[in-house]
Amino acid sequence: MNEEDIEILSTSQVLDDVEKVVQQFIRNNEEIFKFPIMTKNTKLLVWTALFQLLQRKDFEPIHHLCLSAVRILSRDKCDLDKLFCEKWIYTLVEKAGLYEYVELESGSLPLADMPRKEITLEALKCLCNSAFNSEEARNLCANTSIAQALIGRLRVYKDVPFKDEIMLYDMKLLFILTAFRPDIKRKVYCELHGMDYLISCLNELLKEATPMTDDKFDSEKGDSKKVHCTFLQDNQQAIVCEILKVQFNLIVSSESLNESDEAMYMKLMPILSSLLCAATTNETKLMELRSNVGNLLTSVPLKFYEDLTPILGKDKNCQYEYDGKNMDALQSLVELLKYRLSVSTTTERQFDELSPIISVMLKSVRACRAHRKYLRQVVLPPLRDVSSPPEKGDTLRNMLCRLLTTPVTNIRDLVAEFIFILCKEKVGRMVKYTGFGNAAGHLAQKGLLGGGRGADYSSSSDDSDTDEYRDAEPHIDPVVGCTRPPRPNPFEGMSDEQKEHEAMKLVDLFDKMVSSGVVKPARVGPDGRPQPVEHVLQLRDAPTRPQS
Repeated sequence: MNEEDIEILSTSQVLDDVEKVVQQFIRNNEEIFKFPIMTKNTKLLVWTALFQLLQRKDFEPIHHLCLSAVRILSRDKCDLDKLFCEKWIYTLVEKAGLYEYVELESGSLPLADMPRKEITLEALKCLCNSAFNSEEARNLCANTSIAQALIGRLRVYKDVPFKDEIMLYDMKLLFILTAFRPDIKRKVYCELHGMDYLISCLNELLKEATPMTDDKFDSEKGDSKKVHCTFLQDNQQAIVCEILKVQFNLIVSSESLNESDEAMYMKLMPILSSLLCAATTNETKLMELRSNVGNLLTSVPLKFYEDLTPILGKDKNCQYEYDGKNMDALQSLVELLKYRLSVSTTTERQFDELSPIISVMLKSVRACRAHRKYLRQVVLPPLRDVSSPPEKGDTLRNMLCRLLTTPVTNIRDLVAEFIFILCKEKVGRMVKYTGFGNAAGHLAQKGLLGGGRGADYSSSSDDSDTDEYRDAEPHIDPVVGCTRPPRPNPFEGMSDEQKEHEAMKLVDLFDKMVSSGVVKPARVGPDGRPQPVEHVLQLRDAPTRPQS
């Protein structure tokens, strides 16, 4: 924008001239997110001129264009803090129609005439950009009644004009503010009872969703059955995801659990279960929905996990049933885990993409015995083909076993603990399903390298080895967890002197590696954990292993 354009913006009284300048700026910069060419002074002049136009009633026909220009400028973090003042924030909040929903002293919530739809949406987008990119803008927002207004509009969700578009950006803004400002987060949660209204909004969205009947194939019975669920349109799915993000912010660090919190979780869990069973227009949106539910579940206390799988009623409207419970929601989380494992092919993405869902799975098997038993038959079914290592293949067990040796230690530990609990914390059972080489690190951390078990479980569900596994068991190498073809004996034909000579050569090689620091040998100590040794000959004096 040149000096002549800025002059027109600042001084012109002709609506058409100003409109042409603003439209030209929008066309030229619609895809631009940084403005290194614009000097700080130029940006300030354009910014001020746009907000001055927003104050003028005679320029109201182009207020949506002015707000679009502000939205574009607010993408750039550079010098954005210095552009904001209290007056401009109040202008954006007013144009977003939020002050109409601030609770009055009488306790009523007025539904006055809102600004035009395009003005309201552009103002909300400006607030989202500004709150995300500018600390000063967030500080100014905290001094307004913006949180109260957002919750006020949420309270009358059903009566909000063009609610789908409005609520989407309302929730985006509330998510940003609760993520960056702990004071706003506390106010929304404690004073404004935001969780209750967010739960009510989710409930309304589920009621508005289209009911559908889906034909599901039952693999156990070999027939199909009709399952009733809700279908979320794209706009509904987007609003639900933003609400779930806000709820995550509100409860992520909650420590105490009082009666009102317990009541809130009891209302929340059935809704999350319904959302996990909902359908969307495509797989990407479905996994996005389930991912947000999974993220929220990471902050839900263990005692409420059982509510994800309600007891079946007379209609038995579910596809997956176990122990008299509807396991559809838990199976949806399994499908999310499979999806995440298939797309997280690089170690750089593993922590962000896998940590939430594996944490949820771990909490689930710890919280509920029925969940553990169901997930065990899904993740660790009875072994049949043991000709390849546990980490080779495309089953859920194979993909999880591959993560037991990932360099991302957080993921490795989560997966190992998950499998260990599925194995009822029995060392032999974990080695059977993963191979000792994959399980050794986790067992060493727990002091179980010498065998034993970590906790007591009921004995009602022991391993049911298949005939194929029993036939192959004598030939399984426990280190790699699979059978190996017979190999020739390297000592065949050697005399005792030759064998002793080869053994001493091996000792010398080990001693050189230890001396140079290449390896640090260890043995299993009395506590079941590895203990370093000073010399390789100490390995002959290994202590007696505890009995498993």
